[in-house]
Amino acid sequence: MHISRPILGHTHKRRVIKRYLAAAACLLILQGCSDTSGLEASWQDYLSRLSRVLDRDISRDPSGEVLHFPRTRDIAMTFAPSNIDILDFLRMRRCALRETIAQRNSILGRHGDESAKLLFDLRFLNEARECIQLLKDDGNDSLASQLSDAARLKQQELPKRIFAAGIAGDEFREFWKMPPDLRDYPSSGEDPSIAALARWQRWQHQWLAGNWEHDANDVLTTLGHIRMGGGGSLLKAEELNTRELRAAAKLIDQRISGRALCLKPSPTSSAQQFRNVLGSRFIGVIQQQASLINQHKYGLLNNIDTIENELFSAMAAQDAEVPQAYLNWLSQRTALLANATKAHQRHVKLAGELLSQCGLSPGGNSP
Repeated sequence: MHISRPILGHTHKRRVIKRYLAAAACLLILQGCSDTSGLEASWQDYLSRLSRVLDRDISRDPSGEVLHFPRTRDIAMTFAPSNIDILDFLRMRRCALRETIAQRNSILGRHGDESAKLLFDLRFLNEARECIQLLKDDGNDSLASQLSDAARLKQQELPKRIFAAGIAGDEFREFWKMPPDLRDYPSSGEDPSIAALARWQRWQHQWLAGNWEHDANDVLTTLGHIRMGGGGSLLKAEELNTRELRAAAKLIDQRISGRALCLKPSPTSSAQQFRNVLGSRFIGVIQQQASLINQHKYGLLNNIDTIENELFSAMAAQDAEVPQAYLNWLSQRTALLANATKAHQRHVKLAGELLSQCGLSPGGNSP
């Protein structure tokens, strides 16, 4: 008995150590999985299975330059100074516009962000008409004329002001910022920025058409919802999809142009496995995620494209140039999304070619 106890104790310790190591290994695996998004995990699974079935090594293109929203100074707008001095301001005693000008010329007004300056200009344009009439009624025709010129200048500069506060502003910058990971993307939930972008597009159209009515709190709340949107997640996901689709296409293309998967148009076990991987992993998982991404993309871009196109036209009508840095970024953004679509189409085309080589069809109805 005295001899067996140490042996039992030693055996027990070894079991405890093994269980601890197993638990630690599981924890590391879980931690590793937690650092990988569902989208990334799906691609890793699909490509590893594709690599085994096709007996080819995975080869990815080197990552390109990350798409960054332009720097603030590269898309800044310049505006004409106010031509209403303090003496003119004092003569507007019966005008609501007097308070607006006072707030705009305060320290808070002068150093406010672009959205605050837009709100001041909308208030100015709204209140100027009544003030001009009041000045005329008081016999201040000269000041009324001066105020008319100021209002006309602000209306001419309104497209630039909307650009600075809207698509070039801090809220849109955050909207397009790529997140560190895609852990929660794509989501089947509604992106709050889609409805917010629709409101912004409607207001922009209204303001450019000469209706300057607005609710300042609604405007700021809407910009806050845009800030929380997932434009950056969309871009990051499409970058990932493009890179992985091209890697998958390389695997398939190597079997099409190299050693045939099937020597005659009849399915082998490897060909059946290839079709099964396509069906269960690509069609069953990745394309389902792609469907959610496409829904998100169209929900966002339907509004954003309208906002940009209408605003660019309004700026051109006032001889105001869209900063080249923004146009360059827009071109890169458009190319990124287009490349994802092209990569998907090429992958599907090559997969179909390889299946046809073996007498199979993507739909799975072939023998």
